[in-house]
Amino acid sequence: MPVPLDQTWYDAQLNAATWNLVARPHRDLPKAMEWMFRTAPGPGPELFGPLTGACVAELGCGHGAQLAGLAEHGIARGIGIDVSPVRIHHAATSFRDIDALEWWLGDAVAVAPHLPPLDAVFSNYGAAWFSDPHRLLPRVAQRLKPGGRFVLSCLSRSAGTPEGRRRLLVRTGPARSLWTVRWMYSVTGWLRILAESGFTTDYVFRPTDRVNAFWGTVVIQARRNLT
Repeated sequence: MPVPLDQTWYDAQLNAATWNLVARPHRDLPKAMEWMFRTAPGPGPELFGPLTGACVAELGCGHGAQLAGLAEHGIARGIGIDVSPVRIHHAATSFRDIDALEWWLGDAVAVAPHLPPLDAVFSNYGAAWFSDPHRLLPRVAQRLKPGGRFVLSCLSRSAGTPEGRRRLLVRTGPARSLWTVRWMYSVTGWLRILAESGFTTDYVFRPTDRVNAFWGTVVIQARRNLT
């Protein structure tokens, strides 16, 4: 069940305060699409399908480097959304010379209904993991064109722990950590929520290298149902 909207707003503000402090001071460069939690072999931009002329949105774009990397694949429009004003400013500054990109500040749950029709949406350890997916994913499905692709990467729930909303600490500096809110599910749980939100899952990748397997890394490709 979705949490109340006022709880969604509170969670977004809590996450923003943390991500504002986890920011790089220097200008970034476009980055190749990488879905692993820690660098390892895995899928790349092919999970989006054809990108030439596509309209793509990233939920929780952070510093924007991976969305910027998609410009090299010929996207017509790329929209990066993040709840952290520090990170949005960093992305807009780093990639101001790439005309296809734009950067929206806000909570993905609130912003999603205002997106244009989209060919693809992705969340690379981003807002789909840090927002209530019961509220966010149906809104994403409404903005995707029929058959449009949604790609999610996140850490799955550890065995024996409850599914759903969890408060977890993130290190923001030496001897300092702040709270974030994440939504932790098993792979089966994510597939269930995607199906309830109007998606058909086509591909699930579970890396087998020691580090990613330990952390429960998962990459899921789904498409919006045609009806």
